[in-house]
Amino acid sequence: MIKRSAVAALLVLAACGGQESSADSPAEGVTPQRAPAAEAPVVAEPVTQVAGGDTSSAPAAPIANAPAAPAAPAEAPKTEAAPKAEASLDDATEILRRTERRADAIRSLEADFVQSLRVPLLNQTQNSAGKMYQRKPDRFLMRFTQPAGDIMVADGRYFWLYYPSTDRTQVIRTSIARGGGSVDLQRQFIGDAAKRFVATLNRSETVDGHDSYALTLVPRQASPYKVLRIWVDKADYTVRRFETTEENESVRRVELRNIRVNGTLPDNLFSFTPPQGTQVFDQ
Repeated sequence: MIKRSAVAALLVLAACGGQESSADSPAEGVTPQRAPAAEAPVVAEPVTQVAGGDTSSAPAAPIANAPAAPAAPAEAPKTEAAPKAEASLDDATEILRRTERRADAIRSLEADFVQSLRVPLLNQTQNSAGKMYQRKPDRFLMRFTQPAGDIMVADGRYFWLYYPSTDRTQVIRTSIARGGGSVDLQRQFIGDAAKRFVATLNRSETVDGHDSYALTLVPRQASPYKVLRIWVDKADYTVRRFETTEENESVRRVELRNIRVNGTLPDNLFSFTPPQGTQVFDQ
């Protein structure tokens, strides 16, 4: 029987936000301002707007026929406050904030996925692939094409897991209400990420043709994994790949491709009926 811990790990790694094509407004621009240092005052306007001096302190217009007042010297440009043109965002906390903001805007998601699980203790690597769908707050589906027939569904009331590649005779069912009534899996690893993790920005990498930030997140408190890594698209703050390292050093990686968001996903897409001859085990 599939252990509950394995189910929890799959749930944590089963979704992320992003956009490949959508009628919604685009995400924030790709040239973000540099985040201010801790306790530093926030600069509200770019340097180009203050180069001629602070208009609030400029002398009043001269009275007609009065001699002109001498010109005030131009204020020196505050070059230290100017953002660098085309600079890369180099603050892990700010990247996480924008990633969470993007994920919150997603109501539904559809994507192809590829997954790998490397188990050093067994010297084995398992690969899988398929299609993933999510509709907030309580619908979710992973339909596997490799291995064909395996399926995981949240229908609004229950999680259903049926893995005929392992055992054709059993189905596992878990109440969604026991997990708080929501299957917004994105929030499980992106939500309040700056508070829940110690984040490090490693480098830039290309994921399925998308230039991405690579971040390492170490949980501050108890967690089903000891390290989480995410790859965030620089263009729209989509999480395109994520990877967990578990306590036994097993590494699970999921990559999402052909991501589409905020389309219509009907209820019947998330329906599941246990196949005839199977036994349902409640957990």
